[in-house]
Amino acid sequence: MAKCDVIIPVYNAPEYVQMCVFALLNNTDKNSLGTVFLLDDRSNDITANMLDNLQKKYKNRIKVIHNTENLGFIKNVNKGFSLCKEKYVMLLNTDCFIANHTVEKLMNHMEKNEKIGLICPVCSNAANLTLEMYPGFSYMQMDKLLEKKFSGINYDACTVVGNCLMISKKCIDEVGYLDEIYGMGYGDETDYQFKSMQKGFEAKVALDTYVFHKAEVSFNTTDKKRSERLEKNRKIFFDRWGKQYNELLEIYSKNDPIEFIKKNITDEDKKIDLDFAFVLPQMGCGTGGVILITELVNYLSILGLNIGMINLYPGNYNEIMNFTPITLPNIDNMNIKFLIATIFDSTFFAKKLSEKTNSKLIYFSQGYEFMFLDGTRYGQVESSFKIVDYVITISNFLKDSYKKLFNIDSLKICNGINYDVLHSDDICYHERKSIFMNLRNESLKGGFVLNDIIKRLTVDCDDIDIYILNNSKINDLCVNNNSSVNLNVINGPITRMELYNVLKKCDILIDSSFSEGFGLLPLEAMACGVVPVVSNALGNVEYCVDGVNSYLIDNVNNSQMYVEKIKYLLQNSKVLDDMKKNAVLTSKKYDFIDTIYEYNKILHKILDDGIDCIHYNITDEDRKKIDKYLISDSDFNKIIRHCKLNSTISNRSTRFKNLTVLSKEFVKTNLFLAKKTVKSILHKDYRL
Repeated sequence: MAKCDVIIPVYNAPEYVQMCVFALLNNTDKNSLGTVFLLDDRSNDITANMLDNLQKKYKNRIKVIHNTENLGFIKNVNKGFSLCKEKYVMLLNTDCFIANHTVEKLMNHMEKNEKIGLICPVCSNAANLTLEMYPGFSYMQMDKLLEKKFSGINYDACTVVGNCLMISKKCIDEVGYLDEIYGMGYGDETDYQFKSMQKGFEAKVALDTYVFHKAEVSFNTTDKKRSERLEKNRKIFFDRWGKQYNELLEIYSKNDPIEFIKKNITDEDKKIDLDFAFVLPQMGCGTGGVILITELVNYLSILGLNIGMINLYPGNYNEIMNFTPITLPNIDNMNIKFLIATIFDSTFFAKKLSEKTNSKLIYFSQGYEFMFLDGTRYGQVESSFKIVDYVITISNFLKDSYKKLFNIDSLKICNGINYDVLHSDDICYHERKSIFMNLRNESLKGGFVLNDIIKRLTVDCDDIDIYILNNSKINDLCVNNNSSVNLNVINGPITRMELYNVLKKCDILIDSSFSEGFGLLPLEAMACGVVPVVSNALGNVEYCVDGVNSYLIDNVNNSQMYVEKIKYLLQNSKVLDDMKKNAVLTSKKYDFIDTIYEYNKILHKILDDGIDCIHYNITDEDRKKIDKYLISDSDFNKIIRHCKLNSTISNRSTRFKNLTVLSKEFVKTNLFLAKKTVKSILHKDYRL
């Protein structure tokens, strides 16, 4: 059986690398893969460490090679070519995620036609081979659709795309490697294509295969160095292949594969058909619950689950999304078996939506929501549990609470952390100690206690650094009159990678939150070798063991209690070091990838009717309270109209911003071309 080696050049972007490898290994038959080479081109410490963790996790399936110097993209790829032995070689960018049997489908095309030297899939972002994901679709669902409609079909490619490109070993042996004259890259794979075609090989695009590739925000012609590099590489390419390229482009324009796909995809094909969809009231950067739900959809989609997200009010979200959320303008074009409410006040909207769509309702409870809004919505929170078919929660504390309060048997799946990125065998021991804390707006998160702790630390301690992630827009920090204490304020929200980089610098985490359903931040800190000093806040006890891997504060609003434990750790290095080791050991039990497999198993059980629905015995008193919060048809329609209006305004705003960017780019690009034209005329060089 033919096999394929895979080359993945790596330079930073650890979360993309992690998802790229996860998609490759979970969507490819072991018998189809040769060696997966992760070629680390002198990445930062977090990325290099994560690659080593991946190699341990996946053992013989991947091979990590750390370059001793930064080779640049093309030299790094050529190094990979020299290592490959199998019949086929796939070049895969770290920000590209393959779908189910992508490797096998591309190999099948090449096996049926030995003249094919290069072949690539259709992509969410790939110049002339771009097919954008339809509303509500993940890239995996796009792949299923293309496979169903265009199985076995390939077209001649005007230019193949290098983010996911399969090349036969025969082609590599005859044509050689990428031309290093292209420096850091751009145009190199197209140059290689034309060299291959000159040798008699064919270059194809597979219409039955779709992959995700991260979209660029703009062409970035404002970056002078990049602009100059692209212009230089264009000139190299067109001096070599201009005539052949233009001839091929003319043929391609009459036989465009993307246009062929679009003409043969019907409105019925674009209908949203999901097994599960989270109902998310608002997207928001830096919001822990939103990040978790988005990651669940990302990874569960990769595993082949038909899952998506309904986003009522689009917000600003900058993390990875390998799917397109459903907005309410698309609500009439969807079929969903199970809706998943994500917070108590969205449950009532989701209930009405489930009635309209004939769906069952799951409540995904991430926190002890009875305390939300200072406990003023207790009755509404209680009622939300009594109108759903299933409850999924994230800790034993929450599961036990719902059993005691409502006699509900909820499904528990413990939260997990990005263990591959966070864990290191080498625990950091800093000579000058550092403390981290996250200040948030909500009183329930104990920001007022943290503020007092900060002041007390400046009075009681010397020679320390305090890192304060300030997610509170109204916070007024104390005066620091201790010159030996550095207060480093980081205004949030920040990305997870930025957060992890700060945690790596620290020794102690302080969290005075009064209520945590599970509490990810202390566990993430543990994986970094940071000792949490945290409130005895409900879900924290899931993994915090007082005096072993953390300190739990019972008097949660007594700031001096936190300070005393911190001072003890600062003064007793041996205790601090031992607790760091124990914290790292604890974090090993909470790998997010294991959590993903557990979610996949539970949701498939629900889908297959393997888990009984909740049968809550609703009393007359229950009914009175529930009726107070249930949404009427008229109120539901008002919400729909409001969301649609908001979506229209948001789209107009986005279009205006995009038009502004494009206008600026247009002006700058044409000024650049005008300067080049004048220069060409003055030098009598008319090759522009």
